[in-house]
Amino acid sequence: MADNGSEPPALPESKAFPYEEYECKICYNYFDLDRRAPKILECLHTFCEECLHALQLCEERPWRISCPVCRHRTSVPDYRIQNLPNNTKVTEDFPLYIDSDPVPQDALPPHPPPMHPALVALRREEDASIIASTTTVSTATTLSQDSVSRYESCRNCRRLALTTGCVCVIFSLLSMLVLLFMGLIFVHSHGGPPSPAGPLCLSIASILAMVSAMVTWLLYWLKDRPEHETGRSSASTNASRRNA
Repeated sequence: MADNGSEPPALPESKAFPYEEYECKICYNYFDLDRRAPKILECLHTFCEECLHALQLCEERPWRISCPVCRHRTSVPDYRIQNLPNNTKVTEDFPLYIDSDPVPQDALPPHPPPMHPALVALRREEDASIIASTTTVSTATTLSQDSVSRYESCRNCRRLALTTGCVCVIFSLLSMLVLLFMGLIFVHSHGGPPSPAGPLCLSIASILAMVSAMVTWLLYWLKDRPEHETGRSSASTNASRRNA
């Protein structure tokens, strides 16, 4: 066949499974759908999630990660490696490449890698801010409840004072009219000497008239007072909150 100038026929090569496409280039273990999930970076290089966690711990800033092959920096969504997109070409063939290769894989650590220290500090600050905001809201709610209860108690006291004052004014006016009528009768009595009860009744009636006038003025003042006092109390409350 060589003398005739013809080339020998090529032997059929066995079609090998492309195992290199389904293994991480850092730990050289096959990808899976758990802690070794195939995470693809912006540079289109794929590594397992476990190795990328270890690389993130070496980074100063946890919101990005550098590719160990081309050094391209990829942003990490929410600082979590598991939020990176999976390489769907690899996940669709799972577990075909593992079943076809009986070579045992390295065992994973019993616990996942720890969080980045910067991310731990950030979480602590977020928790502290949440606790502070909750405390502020609860304090504001307590203050509002106290102010409402005080306002209701003041309104009840004002109503009681107004009611008592009105009763006193009515009683004083009626007593004044009765005493005035009796005093006039005693003063202008005919057929006998004038009785000293007449001037006494008139004096008491005049005193009751003055008391009625004073109580009426106090009622008007008490009725108009809460509007001014409410403004002053709210201003003092706001000032105390600002100082706090």
